[in-house]
Amino acid sequence: MTSGDEFLQRLRRGDPAAYEELIVRFERPLYRYFLGVCGDPQLAGEQSSDCFGELFKALPKMSGSSEQLKAFVFGVARNVSRRQRRNQRSATCSLEETKEITCASPGPAQAIESREELARLLSAIQSLDETTRDVLLLRFVDHLSLAEVAAVVDEPLGTVKSRIHRGRKRLQAILKPTPTYHD
Repeated sequence: MTSGDEFLQRLRRGDPAAYEELIVRFERPLYRYFLGVCGDPQLAGEQSSDCFGELFKALPKMSGSSEQLKAFVFGVARNVSRRQRRNQRSATCSLEETKEITCASPGPAQAIESREELARLLSAIQSLDETTRDVLLLRFVDHLSLAEVAAVVDEPLGTVKSRIHRGRKRLQAILKPTPTYHD
């Protein structure tokens, strides 16, 4: 039995130490996923917490091996996100709210530019259809393999590859700088 299989068995038995390790492993990736989906840092934190609660209930019933754990975790995360969107049809946030999301930068001008760029990127990501957005976030933010992404979204590998290709093209078109005209 591999250490991964042993870890999964401990999770299935409800071992508190295994759940602590699960949180350490997945807390940041899940938060990044939820932040990419909703664009709201507070909501992303709440959804991460909800996801761990769902995982606590779902893991004892998980079938499969330890290699499928990551896909299983993000599948549960996707379901939490979808349920939140159903419960709150207005789950998108305004660009004004995204200004609070910043990266550390050397000065105020760079901070403003970074904030504007991040707001533009989050807005572009949120404009994609749900499945394409999820596929791109899972692949490029959470670094799931193509096979894991396919398992999470329950679509064939070829469909996932097509969604990634079309989603990247769509984001490029949305984010393409618009020419400015001066009088």
